[in-house]
Amino acid sequence: MPKIVDEQMREATRQHILHEAAKEFARLGFDQANINLIAEKAGIGKGTIYLYFENKRELFLAMLRFIAQSQLAAIRGALAQHGNLQMRLEQLFLAFVRLAEKESDSFNVYMSALYGVNRAFRTEATKLLRDYVAVIALVLEEAQVRGEIRVRNIDTTALMVLSLTESFILSARVLGQSEQTLVTQASQTAQFIMQGFVASV
Repeated sequence: MPKIVDEQMREATRQHILHEAAKEFARLGFDQANINLIAEKAGIGKGTIYLYFENKRELFLAMLRFIAQSQLAAIRGALAQHGNLQMRLEQLFLAFVRLAEKESDSFNVYMSALYGVNRAFRTEATKLLRDYVAVIALVLEEAQVRGEIRVRNIDTTALMVLSLTESFILSARVLGQSEQTLVTQASQTAQFIMQGFVASV
């Protein structure tokens, strides 16, 4: 078998393990999750998983990094859309809705690493939080240069935008709001954030 194909198969298996790990860690948390059960659900032998990850901690860290890469790519993609700041904030909101619904296990594991049962991995999760803020800050800087907004502290404002968006979606999910309902609230939420920029001047 050609080396490139072999590497592609190995990476596909690795990603499959990480997806199954996210489900298990989201369901049980780090302490209760069983690496052998993750291997079984991934359709590989119990010993085979150790060819990819040395132990459960390494698996969890790899999973967090994998989540970080995919979520950050989604956020960057949303904010790279053409249009004014309000339109881009609307796309940001929709990207978080999609992550919370379509990638709910990954989303929940990341949140639990920041605030919940998996806080032993908070340092790693915090790196993703900082990356989120940096990406949003860059978009806000561009908007400020174009004269769309005027804010005193870009980083603080970026953190507020992230917090408002993420917290709203988390709370709405806890209250049982559907993805469809959240999608209809994207425009209003973006408009509300923009009004906050005006009020802060």
